[in-house]
Amino acid sequence: MLMRKNKKIVFIISRLALFVLLCFGGFLSHAAENRPLIGSVLANTEQLAAYQTQIEDLEFEFGPYHSSLIEPLVSMIALLSESEDYERVIQLQSRQLQVMRTELGFEHPDLVPLLQSIMTTQMALGNWEEVSDQLEHIRHLLTTVDGESTEILLWAIQDQIDWLFSRITIEDRREQVRNFFKIRDLYGELEDIVEDTYGEDSLEAAPWLYKVAHHEYHLVSFLNASKGLGSESVDQLIRREGTFGLESQNRIGLSSRSIFGNSSPTPIIDKGRPIGDGYLRDAYSMVNKIQDVVEENFDLEAQAMMKIYRSDFQLLSNRGSWIRGYRDARDMLLEAGIVKEEVHWFFERPMVIPMETLHLSFSDALAELRERIEPITSVKEEMHLGIFISWTEALRSTPMPQSKNPFWQLDNPFKYADISFSVSSRGRASSVDVLATAPEELDSKRSISRSVRGIHFRPAIIDNKARRVKDVHMRYRFVDE
Repeated sequence: MLMRKNKKIVFIISRLALFVLLCFGGFLSHAAENRPLIGSVLANTEQLAAYQTQIEDLEFEFGPYHSSLIEPLVSMIALLSESEDYERVIQLQSRQLQVMRTELGFEHPDLVPLLQSIMTTQMALGNWEEVSDQLEHIRHLLTTVDGESTEILLWAIQDQIDWLFSRITIEDRREQVRNFFKIRDLYGELEDIVEDTYGEDSLEAAPWLYKVAHHEYHLVSFLNASKGLGSESVDQLIRREGTFGLESQNRIGLSSRSIFGNSSPTPIIDKGRPIGDGYLRDAYSMVNKIQDVVEENFDLEAQAMMKIYRSDFQLLSNRGSWIRGYRDARDMLLEAGIVKEEVHWFFERPMVIPMETLHLSFSDALAELRERIEPITSVKEEMHLGIFISWTEALRSTPMPQSKNPFWQLDNPFKYADISFSVSSRGRASSVDVLATAPEELDSKRSISRSVRGIHFRPAIIDNKARRVKDVHMRYRFVDE
């Protein structure tokens, strides 16, 4: 147990090191901006020349891959990072990697910080595929060094997933679909590892399997996306997994022509149901299994939280009496001793569903909800839902996945609109009114209204009944594409 704990600490440190490297790069850049330009350039040029001479002398004496080269290489990299000469930085980092591999071997853990630094440089250069390659390399190193640590492997896979989620916001439609299905492969791999290691009925598996269930919601979002993303996603899914998951619950078969194009089969679906509805049912089934595990092993508070998640997926997949689950959860939280005012505050406002992270602690879920609202420091409306960040232009009603690791949170150029609307007793938005926008001349108010109406909400539960709520406020942010 102690060894597993130490392994976890080592891995967390490596993840933090990545963020520190990013911050250090920002510090150097900021310092460079505030330094006298001419003197800085001259000083850096002289220093770079001195380090280059030192490297040449060391190469002549010890050879091209001797460890003595590392120190001047690192110094040159720091100077070039200050001037944001990333092309030369990446060349020197590659040279440093060759030296370190010669000294340490190809599978030594000390290579990981350098690979993380290389990844930072590749991001600065916009070399997205190279970043993905480095993540795969890091994952290989971490699992080779400590192949018995499932947790390290799972977090390495999660880093790959988070990066691909970020790539979806910055690439074209075909690459978006391509990267999404890479994510799907990674989640499949993650699910197999979790079930083989922990078993699907274990507590350790629960948060990871919830991520897999949440991914099914993302899949349905992609299948129903606008601007051609949906048709590309349907085609890709059929090529990879066949048509079974796209068949209607009550009907079987595919039409011979498609609204998307002559060569693409169209799923036959029931009126009012999304394409890929079966995948939402699969997600609900997985959440239902997680609830069974929680009911056997956790206290009343955790059981109540799990009922909320289960009811969210019941509502999304149109299965069962979801309102009963919310009522039971509310009563259980009160019975567990949670402060009455906090329980009422939580349930009496609509919430975007499904929640991205599994929280079996009410205080954690409450903190996440309030974290969305607190950045809007000027809000005075009692029923403000905080900030909703949409994913892409074609996924305007789908919340952007938010990694807990700041490294994957790219600095996207956002626009936003402050809106008010009503949420029905079934969690659907209507009467959307755009109150203000930034920039002020934003001319996409109709698109914003349509997008907000497509968001899925948990309805307000007041006096143990789902109620329609008027004059709900939210800040709707979207990427400026």
